[in-house]
Amino acid sequence: FQTDAVSTTRLKLTRTDPDPSARYFYALLAMTAGMVAMIGAFAVQRTRANASPVGARASIAGISRGKVLMATVLASWLCGFACLVVAFAYMRVVVKVDFGGRDGLCLVALAVSSLFAMAAGALVGTTPGVKTGIFSAIACVLSIFTGLYGSASQRLADDVAANLPMLSHLNPLWQIAHSFFSLLYYDSLEPFAQSCGTLLAMTAALVAVAALRMRRQRYEHL
Repeated sequence: FQTDAVSTTRLKLTRTDPDPSARYFYALLAMTAGMVAMIGAFAVQRTRANASPVGARASIAGISRGKVLMATVLASWLCGFACLVVAFAYMRVVVKVDFGGRDGLCLVALAVSSLFAMAAGALVGTTPGVKTGIFSAIACVLSIFTGLYGSASQRLADDVAANLPMLSHLNPLWQIAHSFFSLLYYDSLEPFAQSCGTLLAMTAALVAVAALRMRRQRYEHL
C-alpha cells in the first residue's frame, strides 16, 4: 500500500450536480410560455377592423397594417415577458430551483420564449373564428413531450428525442425547456444558442405569415 498507492480524482460530467426536480420546473416554465401566447392573440384580435372600436379606428387611420401588427406584438411581448419573469423569480427565490447560476442568460431565454409566444398569438389573432383559449390545449399537449407529467411523460419525451429528434426540435416548448436545461448542465453555450436560434427562426416565420394574413383582410363595411 505504501509503494503502489494510486491517487484518484473525482470528475464531474455536468456543470452542476443532477437535480431531478429541475426538469419538471423547466417544463412548467415552458408551458407557462405557451399559455402567455393568449396575450398576443387577444391583442392582435382587437386590432382587426371588425373586432373592436380600436381596430376600426386603426383601419381608417392610414397606418399600415404591418406597423399595427408589429407594434401590437412588441407591446404584448413586454407583457408576456413580465409575466414569465415573475414566474421565473418565484421559482428561483421561493422554490429554490437551480438554474445553474446563469440568471442573466435565463432572462434572455425568457425574452426569446415570450417573443415566440406573441408571434404564435399573432397568427391565431389574425385567423377569424379561432378562440384564444386554444393555446391552453396546445400547451398541455406539447408539454407531454417535455416531461411535465411525471416519469412516464419524461420517458416518452426521452424516447422521442432519441429516436425522432426532429419532432422534439420542432416542439417549441421542448426548445424552451431545453434552453434552461442546457444552461444548467452544459459547459458550452452552443446548445443554448441553438435553442434560442430555433425559437427566433420560428418567430420570424410566424410573424411573416401573420403579417400576410393581416394584409389580406378586407371588409365591406365596419
